[in-house]
Amino acid sequence: MEKRLALAIALCIGFMVVWTWLFPPEKRPQAVPPQAGSSVESVPEGGAPGAATPAAAGSESGAAGSATPQDRPVASAGVAGEGAVGGGHGSDAPAAARSDILPREPRSASSEEEIAIDTALQSIRLSNAGARVVAWKLKAYHDTNGQPLDLVSPVARKLDRLPLDLRLEDREADGRLRQALYKVTREEREADGRRTIALTFSWSDGAGNSAAKVLTITEGSYVVDFQAAVEIAGRPVVPGVVWGAGFEQEHGEVSERMGEGVRAVVQEGERIDHHYQGTIKPEAAWVDSGPIGWAGLENKYFAAILMPQEPGVVTARVESLRHIENGREQLHLALTLVAPAAIHYHLFAGPKDYDVLKGLGLGLEHLLNFGFFGVVALPLFYALKFVDRYVGNYGWAIVVLTVFIRLLFFPFMHKSQLKMRVMQEKMKRIQPKVKALKERYHRMEQKEAGKGSVGARQKVRQQMNEDMMALYKEEGINPFSSMSGCLPLLVQMPILYAFYTILTIAIELRQAPFLLWVRDLSVKDPYYVTPILMGATMLVQQLMTSSAIPDPAQRRMMYVMPVMFTWFFINLPSGLVLYWLVNNLLGILQQYLVNKEADARKGAEAAA
Repeated sequence: MEKRLALAIALCIGFMVVWTWLFPPEKRPQAVPPQAGSSVESVPEGGAPGAATPAAAGSESGAAGSATPQDRPVASAGVAGEGAVGGGHGSDAPAAARSDILPREPRSASSEEEIAIDTALQSIRLSNAGARVVAWKLKAYHDTNGQPLDLVSPVARKLDRLPLDLRLEDREADGRLRQALYKVTREEREADGRRTIALTFSWSDGAGNSAAKVLTITEGSYVVDFQAAVEIAGRPVVPGVVWGAGFEQEHGEVSERMGEGVRAVVQEGERIDHHYQGTIKPEAAWVDSGPIGWAGLENKYFAAILMPQEPGVVTARVESLRHIENGREQLHLALTLVAPAAIHYHLFAGPKDYDVLKGLGLGLEHLLNFGFFGVVALPLFYALKFVDRYVGNYGWAIVVLTVFIRLLFFPFMHKSQLKMRVMQEKMKRIQPKVKALKERYHRMEQKEAGKGSVGARQKVRQQMNEDMMALYKEEGINPFSSMSGCLPLLVQMPILYAFYTILTIAIELRQAPFLLWVRDLSVKDPYYVTPILMGATMLVQQLMTSSAIPDPAQRRMMYVMPVMFTWFFINLPSGLVLYWLVNNLLGILQQYLVNKEADARKGAEAAA
């Protein structure tokens, strides 16, 4: 009885640890080698007609949402297939703005080529065939092969759905834009010590069909300015802007239980909706329209987000595209954003680093969800980074912070655990009396049952309870003392859950080594050593805790918990397992001190 509430609290903590195991696994595509870049036409400092004026990326503030992710019913959509998405003829988008970047005369390139842009943060390659992105590599982050991480999935080219593709409702016009060879002009400027690169892609067949895209990349920023305009048969149309298909993955086998899978994210008003790849079927795209501030694709550590810069109703469409390779079916997400009132976008393509996102002033820091106990998690997050600055290893930073948290609660926990231990010893000592009392009243109850008197049986049970409470009082035992022992667990729960959240979303732990075989704290232990050690230490702790529990059934139940937790943690990030392992080791030390003091008191009472 003494441990039941404590066991319930512990199981609740275990439930929080495994709630993210609810999504099925998915396969990650293999990376393909990059292609060589090529030369482009240059323009002088003043630019040429049709070239956009570069703007500092990230200087404007977008709509900042702050809400807990949750799904809601939306309008259904038909089969995406190879169809296009976009506005129709006769759009009411600003025609003057379109004419500024659209070519006024026939314009196209003679052959396909690739354009390379290199900054300190990114290496971007675009093809003039369709004016689309073929590679978007982040220099500060690397894949499992040690190469700069590419945000563009290799399957995007195979599905003919590359980032910054323009989608139209008119299938014929849509295909014409993807196959067109755009003329490219490049302009570089430097202002306030920051270099900006403006690329203008323009195409026209001279028969009223034209399109243009302008990208402005600023040195030292993950935000790119993007403009797009289209005319078909001399009339402006509203194109849908695409990111997809897919999103480059980092490991062979992934699952959505730890936020590793690809998902679409849409911010609308005060809501941020997440739509996992496993929840969207190829036959039914997810579509929503409204005051959408930004939308894009993300995985655990990276995101590509489109932000329309003109206000108005925006339509977001998320498709699951089917791809079969080597006899295996794979599904890949693609997001299309249609903003009838906008031709100007901000595009963020980079890491989900909280400080980076916060510094943009675009509300993208809400891509990181610190959970229900965010008010606790955020200070812990900065504390972890602070400790790392001094120890130079996030593994040791986790150890140091875990020790600090345990020391912070040590006096409170020690007092409560000692009280529980003393009560357990007293309960254990009077078990013969309790057993005799129950047997005596059991015989009396059977005797009354033979007479068929229900009221008499209830009176016997009531008298047994009264005699039991009198025995507890005589022995100085409080049967409700277990409540005080569970109180430290309840107080710690916000910190434990907040720490758990940090260790599962912080990009700082990605590819962060600890010791020996643990080379990446964000993925599972490849040899399962740490989760097995964690389970063993938890078993030791349970043995030390339950030795004074008089009920054998309760003791056996507590011995099952280490096996359950080992199974839960076997594939969790090694940083999270390290935290729990260190916490268990400190718990063993504290339980040793509690048992030692309780035994000393027991000996003193026996001597007296």
